[in-house]
Amino acid sequence: MGGIAGWLDFERDLSTYRGVVLAQLGTLAPRGPDDEGVFVAPHLVAGHRARAVVERGRAKQPVTARGPGGEQVTLLLDGQVYNWRDLRAELAAAGHEFTGGDAETAAHAYLRWGSAFAERLDGMFAIVVWDADRERLLLVRDRLGVKPLFYQRVGGGLTFGSEPKALLAHPLATREVDAEGLRELLAFTSTPGRAVFRHMRRVLPGGAVEVTRDGVTEHRYWELTAAPHPDDRETTIARVRELLDASVARQLGADTPPGVLLSGGVDSSTVAALAARELARRGAGPLRTYTIGYPGGAAPSTPGPMRSAEDAPFAAAVAAHIGAEHTYLELDPAELLDPVARGSAVAAQQDMPVAAPQFPASLRLLCRHIGAHSNVVLAGEQADTVFASFMGMDDPAVIGANTYPWIAATRDRLPPAGLGTGLFAPDLLAKLDVPGYLADAYHTDLARVPRLDGEDPTEARMREIYFLHLQGWQEFGCALDDGVSAAEGVELRWPYCDHRLVQYLYNVPWSMKTSGGPKGLLRAAAADLLPASVLNRAPSQFPTGRSPAYVQALRREAADVLSDPHAPVRRLVDLPAVQRALRAPFEPARAWRDLTDLELVLQLNQWLTSTAARLSL
Repeated sequence: MGGIAGWLDFERDLSTYRGVVLAQLGTLAPRGPDDEGVFVAPHLVAGHRARAVVERGRAKQPVTARGPGGEQVTLLLDGQVYNWRDLRAELAAAGHEFTGGDAETAAHAYLRWGSAFAERLDGMFAIVVWDADRERLLLVRDRLGVKPLFYQRVGGGLTFGSEPKALLAHPLATREVDAEGLRELLAFTSTPGRAVFRHMRRVLPGGAVEVTRDGVTEHRYWELTAAPHPDDRETTIARVRELLDASVARQLGADTPPGVLLSGGVDSSTVAALAARELARRGAGPLRTYTIGYPGGAAPSTPGPMRSAEDAPFAAAVAAHIGAEHTYLELDPAELLDPVARGSAVAAQQDMPVAAPQFPASLRLLCRHIGAHSNVVLAGEQADTVFASFMGMDDPAVIGANTYPWIAATRDRLPPAGLGTGLFAPDLLAKLDVPGYLADAYHTDLARVPRLDGEDPTEARMREIYFLHLQGWQEFGCALDDGVSAAEGVELRWPYCDHRLVQYLYNVPWSMKTSGGPKGLLRAAAADLLPASVLNRAPSQFPTGRSPAYVQALRREAADVLSDPHAPVRRLVDLPAVQRALRAPFEPARAWRDLTDLELVLQLNQWLTSTAARLSL
C-alpha cells in the first residue's frame, strides 16, 4: 500500500520545486504514513508514501534501477506485483542485478521489455516510470483497475497522483467541475477514464499513458476477449477452483500474512477457506478472520436494497470449520455519525461524493478496528460481479431494459435523475439531463463489448450485461473500497479481481454460470470447503446500521448546512423541497430514498467545500 504523486514539465526546470510534490504527498499520508521518498530531476519531481508494515523488505521508493548496459529508469509503485520473484529470476539470468523486491523488479522489467513490461506483471498496481534517456513518462494501472491513478495536463506537462486530492494540491491544477463532470458524478456508473474534475482523467484499467515532448497518448495493454468455451460444467468448476486457489495464494504474499474479512457468506468464506489451506501448506497460520456487526445483532430497521442479516453465527461457523483465529468486532451505529469521520468521508472515498455512504463508512470503521491486528486483509468483494450474481438477473424487464441493469433493477426506488437526486433543483436536473447522459454512455459501452460470432441471442445479451457490470460497476466499487481502507492504513486485496479468473468466466455461457442458482459455479467450486449452512445461505449485504434515529440525525445535519447562506450546495438543491423533507414524518417505506437524498446533499456540500471546486454549469 502506498501513494504516488508527481509533476512533469518539459518547459520548466523543476529542480527547485520539491515542495510542490511534498504538498501533494501530504494529501496521501493515510495511504503511506510511515515513509516518504522524493525523486527530483530537471523535468520531473515525483514522490511516494509507504506503510512500513506492508512494505517491509522493499527498496525505498522511488526506485532507480540500472540495466546491464548502464541505462537507468526511476519507478514508483502503489500496490503489489505478485509474480516479482519469478520475474526477478528471469531478469537476473539476463544480467540484471537486484537488492530489493517488487518495485525494483518492475523497474528492471521496464529496462528489459520497455513499455510492454506491464504485460509481464501480475498484481494490483499503479505504476509511474520515468525514462530520462528517452524523456518519457509512463503511467500504468493493473488490468482490472483495482489501484487508482489520476492525471491532469498542467503547463508544459502534467501532474499525477493516486487520488484526485493529490492533483488538486498542485498550484496549477484545475478545480473546475462543469456539467459533464456533474453528470458523471450523478450517473450511478463509472465511465472508463473519466474523472469528475474538468481536464482530469483516470488511467484506464489495463491501460497506460505515455507522455513525451510530443504529447500524451493512451492505450490499453489488456482487455477482455471473446472466445468459445470448450469446457463442460465439471471441467469448468475444477478450473474455477484452480484459478481461485492460485489467486488467493498469490495475494496472501510471503512477508506479511494478511487476515480475511469474513461475513459468513459464500464469497468471503471461500476466500478464507482457501487462505487457511494455503497457510497450512506453508506451515504458517492460523489465519486471522474478522467479522463486523452492530449491537443486538439486528438487521438494519429501514427497508432498502442494502439490508443485512446477522453475519456473526455464520462467520463463527466458518472460522471454526477452517481453524481460524476469529475476531468479532461490534460497532456502535453512532460511530457512523461521528463528526470527524463524517467530515473526512468524501476525502476517504477518493474524493467521490456518494448517495449511500453508509456502506463505505461501515467498511472504514471495520478497517479502523482491525488495523490494530492486521494491516493487510483479503476480502470477498466483487464476487457478485465476477460470478454474475446481479440485481434483477432473473427479471426479463431488467434484462431487456435499454440502460444499465443495476439502474433498471432499482428504478422503482430511484428518482428519475438518479440515486440521491430527489432534492435537486428541477431546472438543474433538466439542464444536466442525467438520463440522456446515461443513455449515451450505455450505448457507447455496448459498442465495446467483445462478442462471439453466431452466439445465441440470449447468451449474447447476458454477455453484454456481464461486461457492463465489469466496466461500470466493478471499478466504482474497487475505488470506494480502496479509498476507505487506505484512509485507515489497511491494504485490501481482492482475490476475485484476478484477470485470469475474469477472462475465463467471461466466456463461460450464461446457462452454465447460473446453473445451480446465483453464483452456482462458485458454490460448486467451494463445495468441499464450507459448511452446508454457508453454502446454502441466502445472499446478505454488508451491514450498514441504518435506523430511524440515523435518518433524524441526518435531517438535523442537513438543516444546519442549509441554514448557512454560504453553503455551496444551496445553489444545487430545491430549498422548499428540502424544507418539506426535513419536516415530513418518518415513513419506513420511503426511508431508503429519503436517506440517499439527504446523504448526497451533505456529501456534495462537504466535497465542494473541501476541494474548493468551482462549478461552471
